[in-house]
Amino acid sequence: MFLPLAVLMATAAVAQAPALPWRPTVRLETEVRYDNNPFLLDTLHKQRLAAPSSGDSVSGRFRDMSRATDVIPVPALQAGLEGAGLGRRALAVTATVAYEANLQNTSRRHAELEFRVDQSLRRGGGLRFTADWRPSYFHKNYLADATDVDADSNISSSERRYAAGTSHEVDLALRYRRRVLKTLTADVQVGYLARRYDAPFSGRSRNGPDVGGRLSLQLGSAWTLDADYAVASLGADPTPAVLILDEAQFGVDFNGNLSTTDPEARAVVMVDYSRVERQLGFTLQGSIGAATVGVEYGRRARTFGSTQPYDEVDRGRRDVLNEVSATADVRLAAGVRLELAVHRGAQTTNRAGDPASVGEVADYTRFVASAGLRYRF
Repeated sequence: MFLPLAVLMATAAVAQAPALPWRPTVRLETEVRYDNNPFLLDTLHKQRLAAPSSGDSVSGRFRDMSRATDVIPVPALQAGLEGAGLGRRALAVTATVAYEANLQNTSRRHAELEFRVDQSLRRGGGLRFTADWRPSYFHKNYLADATDVDADSNISSSERRYAAGTSHEVDLALRYRRRVLKTLTADVQVGYLARRYDAPFSGRSRNGPDVGGRLSLQLGSAWTLDADYAVASLGADPTPAVLILDEAQFGVDFNGNLSTTDPEARAVVMVDYSRVERQLGFTLQGSIGAATVGVEYGRRARTFGSTQPYDEVDRGRRDVLNEVSATADVRLAAGVRLELAVHRGAQTTNRAGDPASVGEVADYTRFVASAGLRYRF
């Protein structure tokens, strides 16, 4: 994937044109975001986070998860160079760093970095390479272990032990755009995602390729309709994990007490977090006076491929996320723009409650609203 980038940069070095001299670019952004469900909790667990039980406090289920809602200032700085590239057409190289400074859940504060190269091509085409890096990110707490302190063969809420699920992520993508008709543009993208979790959750690490495409239809002079589709195959290594299982459901003595009737037994079993994700989206965007407005619908379907016999979390699991959003980008002055956005999502899954009590996502809804200013020097 880095070969096209290397060729692109090498060619640009010898193909500069006087009409497109290299010049620096700088852009500052600041955004404030309200998120009513940053940890993607169902209704029951949002209530429990707000008022943890004694068992939740002892187990660490909600440790460092301060609030079920959050306000997040997000300052960002982008710096780059623009000049002549392939065929003396425009080339832009940019680097962006953003920092999410959560006001309530401070353990979620993190930086995100992006490197991007945009090369214009003939016939309205273009190439774009992006590399996104999230050095460290706290998702939520997951079940790490359990101890049957009272020796009753069942695991109560206070006998469970949760630990922070923290990941490091790199996302690479190469996109090619070409105008196929006067009012129709097509994009094709290939990419690779790698997410690695810290111990004790290395089994949650996953990586794999994704491919996708977009069709953009020009509707008159001011409006565009986009249709997007992408598929990602994310593989994980099967790994042993602690789950809380109902022995009667499987007919297995997980805790070794010569009984198969314990409803909440500690079980060390193999799990597999591999999945296939399919995303479909439609976006209508256009200009109204000094504003660019847009509405979007997206649907993500995930199919988990675990074949491990006692993996109650992932075996046969499917979930669907539906999202709608609206945006407005308003020009306030030369180089200054105001960005407004609202977003609502709802996920449904075929897993009831909290499978194996590990902290997995169940059915949830989420609302996010944001406002920001962007200034380009």
